[in-house]
Amino acid sequence: MIQDIEPLIFDNNFLDEAPTFNDWIFISSDEKILLKETSAGRYKLPIYSEFEKLNNLIYLFKIGSHRMYVLPTGNKIHITRYDFSYQPFRVVFQIFPQWIQFACNTAKHLSNWYRDNCYCGRCGSSTVFKHSERALYCPKCKNVIYPTISPVIIVGVIDKDKLLLTKYAHGDFKKYGLIAGYVEIGETLEVAVKREIYEEVGLKVENIRYFGSQPWGENHILISGFFADLKGSNHIQLDYEELSTGKWFYKHELPKELSDTSITYEMIEAFRNNKV
Repeated sequence: MIQDIEPLIFDNNFLDEAPTFNDWIFISSDEKILLKETSAGRYKLPIYSEFEKLNNLIYLFKIGSHRMYVLPTGNKIHITRYDFSYQPFRVVFQIFPQWIQFACNTAKHLSNWYRDNCYCGRCGSSTVFKHSERALYCPKCKNVIYPTISPVIIVGVIDKDKLLLTKYAHGDFKKYGLIAGYVEIGETLEVAVKREIYEEVGLKVENIRYFGSQPWGENHILISGFFADLKGSNHIQLDYEELSTGKWFYKHELPKELSDTSITYEMIEAFRNNKV
């Protein structure tokens, strides 16, 4: 999965330190990321020394020996270098190794959080950077705002030797996946599993067991993966507002369409290889 970057270590301990020469700078705008084109025609993340002047940079985390800083959205930057350009964020997953994908995905999570909380949600005043921890602070009403992490469940529904795969009704992602959804207020993860399955395909399940988890910073979510056994009828009743397709697959029929950085891929492969 995308967070599996061993032997490198992801260190998200908060630091209040100025950037140095080779520190990465994450800058995004309109779902694009600023990259530098090298002499070999490839892209890399820009570093601090490649900018003439950058203010208000915020430390994010460290991966291996690489430290990442962000220029919060709203801070204007004038790009004059011919080798700098904004590229669609999806390019990150096409050109970079997995550990840099994880770095950019996590940086986007925090970058978007800073962008979305420049004003206090309680009183509307401007927030400021808190220097003692990773948080924003409202000087007027004293509200402290921490990074948002939204819980999501994903479920592999099993009917003996078959696995249920679905496709979304909307959006650009058209491949087969597993049933997933946000956890609602007051729900346990297990209740969310049952609710999402019943809402989307009209099925009931039992024997819910945990598989693993995955942070996905691009959408500020933390995904908890489960498998569950079908209880009762396997007749699928699709919610066409959410899904376009729902189909049972035997192990030898399962499509292999997904990137191995996703928990969905890991769960489908676990079922295929009799590991659940």
